[in-house]
Amino acid sequence: MTTAATLTRTRTQRRDPGALAGVLYVLFFVASLVVAGALGPSGTVTPYSSDAEVQAYRLKDPATLEDLFRTLGLLQGLSALALLAFVPCLTAFAGRYGSDARAGMVRALATAAGTLLLLSASTSWVLAQISPRAELSTYRAVSDLSFITGAGPAVATLGVAVFLVAATGRGSRSLPAWLAWSGMVIGAASVLSMSSLVAEGGSVFIPAGRFLGFLWFVALSVLLWRRGGRTDDHADSLAPRHP
Repeated sequence: MTTAATLTRTRTQRRDPGALAGVLYVLFFVASLVVAGALGPSGTVTPYSSDAEVQAYRLKDPATLEDLFRTLGLLQGLSALALLAFVPCLTAFAGRYGSDARAGMVRALATAAGTLLLLSASTSWVLAQISPRAELSTYRAVSDLSFITGAGPAVATLGVAVFLVAATGRGSRSLPAWLAWSGMVIGAASVLSMSSLVAEGGSVFIPAGRFLGFLWFVALSVLLWRRGGRTDDHADSLAPRHP
């Protein structure tokens, strides 16, 4: 009984707060969307909007738009850093239940996604600096860069990492079936967001992959945190049984 109790306490003490970085990634990004909805000018523009639409949006309330860009840069930058902090957890999971090759792929893809999101956040800050005085063509170029890096490529790249982690969890039965299968579906939908680079209709896959992915990341992050330092799903079998 003493050995079992010691093992239980050890597993509890090994809970890694870093596993909750996945939750922070979601919270900071959702906060940026809430701020955008509350403080931003009415309406939205995308790379597919006309010059007239972009110019009208840009000049509607320049001061508010500048503040919005700075806030978005901060919150989405923090979201990107949280995602990068979560990469080791994703990598460790893929390596533990999959293979070193798969772990390397997950690390590279998730790091690339976090880097793209950080670049998008940085260009939001640049937009705040140039917004009042830049030529429309310059403004559009930076705005489009901010949108593209934080949208299709980032969502698709992270989606492949999600698919690999979920497939690893399904094959090894180290994830609940619903979490494994939903991750694979979300990963596939996220990859389709790359079609937004060639057709406006492909943009529908961006929120599908991103927002469903948020729910998946929260669930996975909490699950990994609760498992703590456990190296397998049958750690309880290590404890000796006593009558």
